[in-house]
Amino acid sequence: MTSRVLGVVREQVVAYLFGASAVTDAFVAAFRIPNLLRDLFAEGALSAAFIPTFTDLLKNRGPAAAVDLYQRLLFWVSLIVGCICIGGVIFAPQITLALAAGFETTLGKMELTVSLARVMFPFLLFVSLAALTMGALNSYGRFGPPAFAPLWFNIAIIVCAVVGGELFAQPVYGLALGVVLGGLFQWLFQVHYLRRKGCGMRWKIGLTPEVKKVFRLLLPAIGGLAAVQINIFVITRVASGLGDGPVSYLNFAFRLIFVPLGVFAVAAATVGLPRFSERVAAGDTPGALARWRDSLKLVWYLVIPAAVIFVVFGEDICRVLFQRGAFLAADTKNTASALAFYALGLPAMATIRVTAPVFYAHKDMRTPVILSFFAVVANLVLIHELADAMSFRGLALALALAATIQAIGLLTFIRFRYGPYNAAGLAGFFLFMTVFATLTAVLARKLVPAGEDMLSAVYGLGAIFVAVAAYLLVTWLLKYREARFVFGRGKRANRSD
Repeated sequence: MTSRVLGVVREQVVAYLFGASAVTDAFVAAFRIPNLLRDLFAEGALSAAFIPTFTDLLKNRGPAAAVDLYQRLLFWVSLIVGCICIGGVIFAPQITLALAAGFETTLGKMELTVSLARVMFPFLLFVSLAALTMGALNSYGRFGPPAFAPLWFNIAIIVCAVVGGELFAQPVYGLALGVVLGGLFQWLFQVHYLRRKGCGMRWKIGLTPEVKKVFRLLLPAIGGLAAVQINIFVITRVASGLGDGPVSYLNFAFRLIFVPLGVFAVAAATVGLPRFSERVAAGDTPGALARWRDSLKLVWYLVIPAAVIFVVFGEDICRVLFQRGAFLAADTKNTASALAFYALGLPAMATIRVTAPVFYAHKDMRTPVILSFFAVVANLVLIHELADAMSFRGLALALALAATIQAIGLLTFIRFRYGPYNAAGLAGFFLFMTVFATLTAVLARKLVPAGEDMLSAVYGLGAIFVAVAAYLLVTWLLKYREARFVFGRGKRANRSD
């Protein structure tokens, strides 16, 4: 939570210094290039392939075998991702043109994006090493240090952004430097904790059967995540042709979406994958499904009201967080509209994050891959239908609808692959929480009508607290297990669905 909140502060600094401008668009697009690859080669696919294998070795063959796997992968990740970074620097103009062809219509925008991308490519190597270290720590049951590590990433960007005006003729290069240093700090911070587990930072060269197993799992995982990255790629490319601002609006909005997504869904998925893997390694698939179901309900309980609040109070939130300095009132309205459409897909995005690890724990990478590509096709069709009519707002809505299709597919296939999980009870829980969260938010909005000034926005934030308090209190009185868990009394809950 600390990291995600500081991530919002980071976006506030960017908005204040650069607004929703051509410079911000250039930075967002340039950072998106290594960031897309980051999900493919680091925190997404690598973790999905590495953690089940590492956990299996740790449980069945002991720490020495698990450490050997880590140290061999340390070499291969450094070699492969290092070569990718070199290639990215060399071919940055071609990659940038493919991602943001619309930037050519603004003088100097494409050249700035290429230059920033070249500066930031080493970030991919550092964050890949950080992901490998995170996976090992999580398998050992250490979740705190990896969760805290991104804090240093945000701190580095904030500090470099503030001092960038003094160091560089173009202050945006301070942001780019902060990205690289932040990735380095994110990795090094975790190294100390892994060494305490007896896992040193040594390279071991060679392809053992365990390393080959990780690579076999890695390729389909990359395929599944590639589908998600294609969606982001297409959205960025289309938005780049809509003039100055849309790339920034979508980025600021998605950063807000990622606060509840990162705090709740990503956290649950991070803890869930090694826990699911432990159950599966012990032959307890029903136990793994029970843990997944509890995790999913808790995440829904937390992200559904967040999604509703983004729809109902999005403009108040954006005005308080961003509207100062170079970020204007028109930017607030546009960012809030993108936020509202993204928010429609927030529960589905959270479902994907929590549910995909069930397949990964069973070493089934194929099913998430197939469903991801169906989501890509749906997104492309929806973008074609919505972009002309709704501009950048249509891009946000297309992603939300595509995520919903993918989430429904994952929930359906879990039933066929691994057995029943009381889908009707889950659906009833989802429906009740959605209706009740909407009711509390709408009533709070009626009590505090929307306004155009900063004071009205602050009052709107007060109304959010009222709505959240009512939601928590009523669900606690109704003895929902998830509410009791939030209040620290989960063991006393006695309501199931």
